[in-house]
Amino acid sequence: MIKCLSFVGTGPLNPARYTYQNMTCDSNIIQKALTDFFHPDTITLFVTGKARERNLSYVINSLDCPSVSVIDIPSGNSEKEMWDIFTIIAREVAADDNILLDITHSFRFLPFLAFLTSLYIREVTGGTISGILYGAYESGEDIFDNTGEKRRISPVINLTSFITLVDWMMAVRSFVSFADARGIRNMIQNHTRSAAIQEQTDPETSLDDNIVQFAESLHTFTSSVQLARSIEGTYAASRVLKDLNHVQTKIASEIPPLGPVLGKISDLQSYAGIISSMSCWEHLEKERAIITYQVHNGLYLQAAELAREWMVSAVICSAGFGAKKLKENIRNEAETALHSLVRKMKHQHYPVTGIIKRLEKKEGWEEVATIWISITHIRNDLAHCGMNEVFGNSRTLEKQVCEIPEKLKRFFEIIRG
Repeated sequence: MIKCLSFVGTGPLNPARYTYQNMTCDSNIIQKALTDFFHPDTITLFVTGKARERNLSYVINSLDCPSVSVIDIPSGNSEKEMWDIFTIIAREVAADDNILLDITHSFRFLPFLAFLTSLYIREVTGGTISGILYGAYESGEDIFDNTGEKRRISPVINLTSFITLVDWMMAVRSFVSFADARGIRNMIQNHTRSAAIQEQTDPETSLDDNIVQFAESLHTFTSSVQLARSIEGTYAASRVLKDLNHVQTKIASEIPPLGPVLGKISDLQSYAGIISSMSCWEHLEKERAIITYQVHNGLYLQAAELAREWMVSAVICSAGFGAKKLKENIRNEAETALHSLVRKMKHQHYPVTGIIKRLEKKEGWEEVATIWISITHIRNDLAHCGMNEVFGNSRTLEKQVCEIPEKLKRFFEIIRG
């Protein structure tokens, strides 16, 4: 259902010629013009006490709409009244509503409040905002109509595009704060499709391939981080930076909301690399950076899972088997060596292998065993979702996970030394 939400003002209702695209409407009442232009199923008029007294009857008498409702709102002279207005507007929107928001006669703070309320409603109810409309009476010039009456040409301006700025803000926030580029990818895809439609070309064949590829690469990187795929993550970060070189100038000029975040995207250099062109130690540094990135973005389970596997890889590199670090038998041997180190520390019997012999010679091997115990415990507690007789509470686990990057740094120093 198309629903127009409009505010009745308290000022004079001057003769105007409202225009929208190629349509015109001669009327003193903006709501009359909006019904002619957009044909809403219903109009809801929000009125203060003064607006009801001065102008409401004139507005209602001018309307030709199947359904008109009048809702009283306070004047907004206090913070409580502002929240009351928010609640009143919010009650008027349902999930399947297609909203036209007219802010022409909303006074003082009301345009701002109505806009934010509509955005909030959109997120909560799933309703659609198809138009934020403003009849710009003050911007036009005076004319005389065919009856000789003086009127002001008043273009109806659709401010709906500013909604996308909020969407961009949310998409950027998801990337910066939560390592999630799905929003940016979707916004870029929508932008390129809209641009193609405006240029009257086929949106499926005329998308900017470079920008689309950049969006996909960024999404691949954050997906690999969220799924703890560090090898794919380092490669994806490299691809993002390569693609960024092709689109940086175009993004700055055509997608301004994304411009400020390009610096954050450039920071992916810390994680970027092609495994075939890096030493085992270099790749471990990249992976450790990804683990730190996971921790900073609240991906605690992923960080703990990857940290445990990272320690196994570090032992393999230390033993000189870096080229085979993905081989199952090599990983099993390295993992067994770490468990053996723990048994040695506890003065228990353990199997002697080539890798354990190397570890035993490290100055600080006991610290290596202690870090292995700590991170393995964190990882197991998280992976088993606390379904153990003894488990850590959430706050304790969060604190422990946040300490993982420093523990891995120390682990790395000992193993490589």
